[in-house]
Amino acid sequence: MPFLDKLGENANKLNDALFPTNPSKETADRLGVFGGESFGFAHGVDTLFAKNFYVDTAVPDQFGVAVGMNTPIPRSVFNKYALFNFRGFYGGLTGGSPFADIRDSANNKTMGGENSKNVSIAKLIEYFNQNYPRIGYTAQDFLYCKYYKQVPVNHLITLRRFPTPVNDNIFDLTATPGSKDPKAPAPSEAVDATQTAGVTAVTYMGEKAGNKLDDILTMSYGLNYKEVKSEMEDISSGDGGYTSQPFYSKMGGVGKATADAFKGISSRQKFAAQNMSTGDKLGTTYANFVIGPVNVIDSTQIRDRGMKFSNDLKLNFEYELKSLNYVNPKIAMIDIISNMLTMTYNNGQFFGGGQRYYGSAGAVASQFGDINKLKQGDFSGYIGSVVTDVETGFKNVFGGGTGEFNLENGIEGLLKVGKTMLGNMLGGFLSDNVGAVSGTQASKALISGEPTGDWHVTVGNPLNPIVTMGNMYCDNSTMTLGHGLGYDDFPMEVKFEIDLKHGKPRDKGDIENMFNAGRGRIYASAQGEEDILNLAGKDIATYGSVKAGNFTKGLSPTQGAQASSAKNDKISNVKKQKTSDTGAYISNLVSMTIDS
Repeated sequence: MPFLDKLGENANKLNDALFPTNPSKETADRLGVFGGESFGFAHGVDTLFAKNFYVDTAVPDQFGVAVGMNTPIPRSVFNKYALFNFRGFYGGLTGGSPFADIRDSANNKTMGGENSKNVSIAKLIEYFNQNYPRIGYTAQDFLYCKYYKQVPVNHLITLRRFPTPVNDNIFDLTATPGSKDPKAPAPSEAVDATQTAGVTAVTYMGEKAGNKLDDILTMSYGLNYKEVKSEMEDISSGDGGYTSQPFYSKMGGVGKATADAFKGISSRQKFAAQNMSTGDKLGTTYANFVIGPVNVIDSTQIRDRGMKFSNDLKLNFEYELKSLNYVNPKIAMIDIISNMLTMTYNNGQFFGGGQRYYGSAGAVASQFGDINKLKQGDFSGYIGSVVTDVETGFKNVFGGGTGEFNLENGIEGLLKVGKTMLGNMLGGFLSDNVGAVSGTQASKALISGEPTGDWHVTVGNPLNPIVTMGNMYCDNSTMTLGHGLGYDDFPMEVKFEIDLKHGKPRDKGDIENMFNAGRGRIYASAQGEEDILNLAGKDIATYGSVKAGNFTKGLSPTQGAQASSAKNDKISNVKKQKTSDTGAYISNLVSMTIDS
């Protein structure tokens, strides 16, 4: 009997540790299912596993973390190939891992400790004045808000405008003074580089305030792909006769008649042949038919350049007409309007147009005459300078440079002109048949990844924010005054709807940076380990990608499928000719032209 009692006791413990035997039964811990079986861990195993979370650490690779950071950080729980570099609002950029306090507690230091709990406006103002005075808050930022004291402070949304573009991190930036002189001594210490917010405004999250959290933090992102379809190409076989060769179309009437006579073709035969119907009999006779197979897969998607990201914000800021310590409400409201106009708009100056001067492409020498006289409106002076230049050139060619016109100088001048004419003809021939040189064309300036937007948004408790977003720009603003008249016959409320957009599409690391208080990417790779997740963002081989042209420094050219065996910068079947063998060089060029 004792044995049976012991067996029954163990069986009861085992049953208690397992999920209910009925998989469709809904419990407090599990939703009901429709048929099938559900299995889970035994009771307590999940807690046992969690004891190993964020315990294993490794030193990060320097690519994905701040410069100078070489301390171990914990591995991600959900991805064994990544390190979890969460710095948070209180972590700083370098130094030891701020993620030491992973076990939740009443005053979790990683989440702000006592400062971020039960935050009040007074506590908020005091903290920023002591730690970040350049981006601090004032009492007047809150007092005239419509929902002041109606919505908790941890639901704040803060919008700041800076005099220059800003990143996500506006809290603790430092810079090391440098010098253009390479012999200058190294700077002894870094200086504070935190920018000063010129304008600050606050509003609140929530449906009542018109700023729903799920609207603000809705982000769409993805990779660009494009469709490629297979086609039945119509290509001429190239046997259209000598009249289709490039040299024939460049000849004059006499040259064409000579070529026709060489081939024994009369004008009647030529006219009849050139006015025949198209040689593509299949395309004209069966125009309504499908050429080729029909039960086929004739399209595919290939990776295209660029990345997609969208998180357009529409923030509402509402203010009420209030009398505080007998300050005239209308005066205060006009002050608020002026401040918000400064937040969203600029003063301007009238621009009546201008002029741009540029030189002609392909110029081989300066123009005849002084072009500056023409720009200044000195027309008579310009005409005189043209006459002077022509006279000087005539003397140089036919007067031996001294103005002495004799037979010897005249013959030498005619030879110069003849050589120049022949050279021009050869140059024109090469340009028409070989192609113009493209290396002299100006290249577009490269674009950097630096921020271009002057606005910054903090969503959530300023002492423990949900996200911080810099590099924002104000796309549009709408000001609405209404809700009747109040003090001094002025509208009782004013509302600003501000549309904000990101200065550039954010990649994965930029999105992580928003949730990391602007202190870098959250996922990083470990030193000495292969970057399986491609956290470095290197370009990998993809179908249809071709290595061509120049690449921005720091990017790896794509080593994908080649479009052709012949590269753009080298034609393998053309041998380099000796410069002295001009006849062979021209012969080769003519052969290339005719064969093409």
